Formats: sequence, C-alpha cells, structure tokens
Amino acid sequence: MGDENPRITLGDYGRLDNLDEVSLRIQPANPVVFDIKNNVVINLKSNQFSSKESEDCNAHLTHFLNSGNTINQLEVSESYKCLRLFGYSLTIQAKDWLDTIPRGTITTWDQLKRELFDIYFPTAKYLAGKKEIFSFKQQEGEVHYDTWEMFKLLLKRCHGHKFLEMDIIQTFTTGLKSDTRMLSDASHEEP
Repeated sequence: MGDENPRITLGDYGRLDNLDEVSLRIQPANPVVFDIKNNVVINLKSNQFSSKESEDCNAHLTHFLNSGNTINQLEVSESYKCLRLFGYSLTIQAKDWLDTIPRGTITTWDQLKRELFDIYFPTAKYLAGKKEIFSFKQQEGEVHYDTWEMFKLLLKRCHGHKFLEMDIIQTFTTGLKSDTRMLSDASHEEP
C-alpha cells in the first residue's frame, strides 16, 4: 500500500517550488536572446564593482561600457546588451543591491544607470567632488605635470560636473603655486 500523503522533510519547506518566479530583476521591455562570449564575461569580472567607498562608480561604468562594446549583434539594442551584461560586472554589496530591485521595475539601461548613481554617486558625493575641484591646490614639491594629472582625476571622479573649459583652466591655474603659475604663463606668451 502506498502512502497517499508523501512524507515532507524540513528541506522541502525551504525549496522553491515555482521556478518561474526566478528571473532577472532587470528585464528589458522586448527581450532578445543573444550569445555572450566567455571573454566578455571574463573581462567584466576582471574589474567588478563592489560599492566600496574607495571605488569609483564612474570609472566602473566606463570599463563596463568598453567591455560591452565587444558584442556586435544588429538585432540587439545597446540598452538591452547593457541590462543583460551589467550583473556580471558587480560583486558583493553592489550585486546584492541589484538583486533587491523589484522585478520588472527596470526596463532600460538609462533607468538602471539612474538607480546606480542615486545609490553610489548621490548628490552629496557630487557636491563634495565639486567642492574638492574648486578648492584644488598644488602640493608642495609637486611638478606641474603631476598637478595637472591630479586635477584631471578630480574632474573624472566628479561625473557630470558640467564645467566649461574656461572654468576648468581658471580653477586649475588658480590652484597653482605662484612660481608654477608664472612659469606656465611665460611658456604661453607669444615671442
């Protein structure tokens, strides 16, 4: 005689029975199937973003977009490629953040970027970056080239700063030590 009620174990209570519920948190409006080459995944995983304070969200996006550009399939939009690949570029807390986005709320790459910036590059961080640029000063013993490289790095870290080229030059030269500024001015004078 067989049991009419199958034996249920403790593990059965924790098992997901409806596997259709497991899906991407970010889902494009019109999904398309395409192959992702192993070298693309390896490249994305080589520079993963984990959301540590020392990490630069903007630099990560630049690396991500450069890595994703290696997929050239005409029927696949850039937005869809980015949505499909982005999870591979995250780890630790950033991966957890992506997994907490309610399913179906993100359908475009622009929406996902906005969410990412709201969390990892909020207004306060943006304003602090602008303040750091405006208060930029050449360090003692620092040569002109190194000072310029450091200043460019500050600009890069402050995504969307929208400074005009003239404002950038003026802010940089204002931050130079007077002897460096004089040398710089002299080198740009007409003979």
